[in-house]
Amino acid sequence: MPLIDIVLPVRNGEAFIADAIESIRAQTERDWRLLVFNHASTDRTGEIVDRLAAVDPRIAHIPCDTELGLSDVLNLGLDRYDAPFVARQDADDLSLPDRLALQRRFLEANPALALVGGQYEIIDATGERSFGIRCLPHDSDRLRVACLFNNPIAHPTVMMRRSTLKTLGARYGSGFLRAPGIANIEIKNLAEDYWLFAQLALQGLCANLPDTLIRYRRHDMSVGVTKFEAQMAISEDISDHLMTVVATLHDEKPQSVRPFCNHGARLTPVDANAVLPSQWRSLRAQLLRIFGDTPGVRRELAFRDVLANRTLPVVLARFARFRLTNSVDTDEMATLRHILSQQKKRLLG
Repeated sequence: MPLIDIVLPVRNGEAFIADAIESIRAQTERDWRLLVFNHASTDRTGEIVDRLAAVDPRIAHIPCDTELGLSDVLNLGLDRYDAPFVARQDADDLSLPDRLALQRRFLEANPALALVGGQYEIIDATGERSFGIRCLPHDSDRLRVACLFNNPIAHPTVMMRRSTLKTLGARYGSGFLRAPGIANIEIKNLAEDYWLFAQLALQGLCANLPDTLIRYRRHDMSVGVTKFEAQMAISEDISDHLMTVVATLHDEKPQSVRPFCNHGARLTPVDANAVLPSQWRSLRAQLLRIFGDTPGVRRELAFRDVLANRTLPVVLARFARFRLTNSVDTDEMATLRHILSQQKKRLLG
């Protein structure tokens, strides 16, 4: 049995699959098995995987039926692996050489955690142009509340602990964090990763390494490009559902987090800006009661303070004060840029 199983789903990935697999073969951590789930590819993907599997027995090529959704394929990976740790690899990304070793050591040193992700570099389709590093929050304390407002864990970077997933019954697409009287939901595609990770993060089971773990390839056929709007709509539904579950579990009246989310670095449009400050004060107090007045929780709420008024001069002034005492994450800066771009469009329109 290997120490790490790696799940790599792919569909028509002939352009990048060889590079993705070679990045795993180049890992400094050698005790792994790569499970390539070929999701009914009609191009040369299968041929490429077979060629690499022929020279490295740690690579397994597993064909999947076309009618399966992405969650189904990912769950096949969870069903097939038996290593203590399972990592994710996307068919168009590149894992940096120390990625698996860093994550294995972290999980071994932190047995209470179920998942560790990390930072990533964004590159173009050729891999020659870099768009910089996406900086995500690190500590599990902050991630507990951050996951209500966006997805602070990058799916292609994660490694998870098998025993904890089995104990919780955690699977892609399914709800395992439940509250009495609240109907469960299933998320089969587009945001199945956020749905899984947020349920773990709310229980304090997730962290991100400060290290850059992968090179994330941005190209025209990636889901984040082709289905962005649908992905964001589902993510907002998940945010509100999670808040409902958490509030109910703590005998609190559920409040909507939707006006203060920044999925995809975008804010949800609101009808009345005037009521936002009072809504945020009430929600903020509730979150402190639920999660506790800790440094990580306060750090996340500090950025939401900035978004609690959509009047541009107020947002800019609050953001300036915020930057005096906080290091700004990539998504936070991108959200401010989007606010400014929307204002510019309104002025020019």
